[in-house]
Amino acid sequence: MDSFSEAILSFVSGVPLVLQLLLLGVFSFTEGLPIIGSVLPGGTIALFAGSLAAQGILSPFVGALVVGTASFAGDMFGFLLGRKFRHLPRVSRFVTHEKYQRSWDLFDRHLAIVSIFGKLLPVIRSTPSLFAAIRGVRTRRYMIYSFIGSYLWGFLGIYAGNVVTNYLGPRTITLIFVILVTSIVIILLRTFIKRIWTTRR
Repeated sequence: MDSFSEAILSFVSGVPLVLQLLLLGVFSFTEGLPIIGSVLPGGTIALFAGSLAAQGILSPFVGALVVGTASFAGDMFGFLLGRKFRHLPRVSRFVTHEKYQRSWDLFDRHLAIVSIFGKLLPVIRSTPSLFAAIRGVRTRRYMIYSFIGSYLWGFLGIYAGNVVTNYLGPRTITLIFVILVTSIVIILLRTFIKRIWTTRR
């Protein structure tokens, strides 16, 4: 195990388990929110937690439950926001405009697939909740799809990180950590550059 992985494990081990799970839950909840979740490295967080679980830092089952539950909560929060604002003129035009009808028809036809398996795709995972609400999908129906998708992602993400770390060794922690930090830096730089560009225009 390299020194950096040892340092990460040492640091995380010193953090109370409750705080570890709380941070994991906050990231997973935020990652489930519309728009915001599309730019957060939530998937990498789940893999990182799974990698730590492989080293005995936390239980993979508990970690998967936290990720699934928090992601489901964020998803449903986004759905309720969509329900609240779907009657706004701009949103209504977006839904009824002829230009988008073909896309909406595909979305309606494959709602279950998009809602469940879309959770596994980084950029797409946080948008179905908003679109489903705008399209008037019943809350109970979407809850079922979101529940399945959120827990499917939680368990796949955590156990994927766990399996990869067991296969490649503890240095995987360093690799995932570097990817996580790089993702956050890129997102911050992108947001900063976009804000400057908008201001100058």
